Amino acid sequence: MKRGIRNIISFVTAGIIILGIASVSYGEESIKVNKDGNESEALIVEGMPEIVAEGAIVVDVNTGYTLYEKNIYTKYYPASITKIMTATLSLENLKYEDIVTFSHDAVFSIEPGSSAGYLNEGEQITVEQCLYGLMLISGNDIANGLAETVAGTMDSFAWMMTEKAKALGCINTNFTNAHGLHDENHYTCPYDMAVIARNAYMNLEQFRTLISTVRAEIPPTAMCNETRYWLNSNRMIQQGTAYYDGDCLGGKTGFTDQAGGTLVTFHNINNRTVMIVIMKDTNSVGAYTDTKLICDYLHEKLNAQYIEKLDNAYTALKEKESESDAQFQVSNNSKDNIKAETTKKAEEKDNGGGSSFPVGVKVLLVVVLVAVIYYFIISVQRNKKRRRKSRTKTKGRTEEKEIDIIKTRRRR
Repeated sequence: MKRGIRNIISFVTAGIIILGIASVSYGEESIKVNKDGNESEALIVEGMPEIVAEGAIVVDVNTGYTLYEKNIYTKYYPASITKIMTATLSLENLKYEDIVTFSHDAVFSIEPGSSAGYLNEGEQITVEQCLYGLMLISGNDIANGLAETVAGTMDSFAWMMTEKAKALGCINTNFTNAHGLHDENHYTCPYDMAVIARNAYMNLEQFRTLISTVRAEIPPTAMCNETRYWLNSNRMIQQGTAYYDGDCLGGKTGFTDQAGGTLVTFHNINNRTVMIVIMKDTNSVGAYTDTKLICDYLHEKLNAQYIEKLDNAYTALKEKESESDAQFQVSNNSKDNIKAETTKKAEEKDNGGGSSFPVGVKVLLVVVLVAVIYYFIISVQRNKKRRRKSRTKTKGRTEEKEIDIIKTRRRR
């Protein structure tokens, strides 16, 4: 009896698992920075000057095609370009006018001497002000405050960051904090960083405003009676610096001893938006030098003819995707028509009475019914075996008694 019940439970469990697997739905394809296939190789800009950085990627933002690649899937430490993801999640989950209250951990958990907005414990400023402090002066305490406001704790926010990266199509990224200070388990690669940055630039208008702002003023608060002036640390948008580039649309800087120089920038090159990601450079100066070298070369090579080739390849890709989507839609419509016709016949058969169960419930009921029938058949077979054994034993005893009687008679 117990064995039969166990069989039923196992059978039903298997059915539920199969049903669950069958009902899994997959999300849309993640954003891709570079395109697979031979045409991608043809769109790489040839003769790019040699750079010092260990990893780099150059992307045409409009189409997503890569123009230059160097170790784009290799794992590196991102340092403060991490804050691009921090800004993304903050913009997606908070309003500009929301208030951030800085906790003790947010203020005092960062490394001494690291970049900070020097907020006081318990001080309050708006999300908008925080985002300027995050992207302009790279405030690590500000990153902590935003993370806690979005997710409650840094661990929860770091989990959100990593999950967001996966959802975007990143393949070699794991975040453990919102600021980018060194942690061996906090890493990404040039490809993933480009995916993250391109998503923010294309989909978040406020992000584009933040990274292009040269200076922000933060008025006095209840705990600070002076106006704070925050200057963008990106030298490529600071006039008068050696690395100023009038075509730079903004970006995010980063540096730690372990990460080296990291830099993500956006540029208007011949009326084309180009993104450059530099990772593991000698230092911050090296990151600017390599970026400037790439920009100067692209001004020469990214001409009207090349841009036309990019757009044609992108148009062809989109047409191919549209055809695939159309075929998929036709297939789905056919299935829907068949399903609708089947449902209609079923309703006619039932004279329109009652409401039908969901398909999943029906499947589960069938599984349970099969299990019960299976159990019934097994039980019948076992009962027959028991009866046969019982008859055999009875017959054997009867024969033994008859033999004993015969022997007794003979003795008499």
